[in-house]
Amino acid sequence: MELKDFVQESLVQIVRGIESASKSLEDTNAHINPKNIYVNSDSRQNYGRLNTARECNPVVELVEFDVAVHASENTESKDKIAISVGSIGIGEGGRLQGSNSSESRIKFKIPVVFPTSNKALTNT
Repeated sequence: MELKDFVQESLVQIVRGIESASKSLEDTNAHINPKNIYVNSDSRQNYGRLNTARECNPVVELVEFDVAVHASENTESKDKIAISVGSIGIGEGGRLQGSNSSESRIKFKIPVVFPTSNKALTNT
């Protein structure tokens, strides 16, 4: 697998994961990768705060991921290159198929506003 293919597929899967998680949380007041963040210069505490019209702006935290990624290409059938996380490839009948593979690590952070109670959001 070429580096450009690995980078492309990794970024596509990360972005699709963010989109999917955001859609799953639409019925909550949590936000993944929100807009309008005031970044906190003192990074020892939190990443920042969400810029809202309220007196109490929600805290934005960074969720850090450190993922081991296994990329493999099947040598028997020349199937599409697959990138997987934490899985083992087994061929037909439980046989392991020959493959070219490599393992890499990807580290990334995603800003998240965790859900809060409705009372905290109404400033009562």
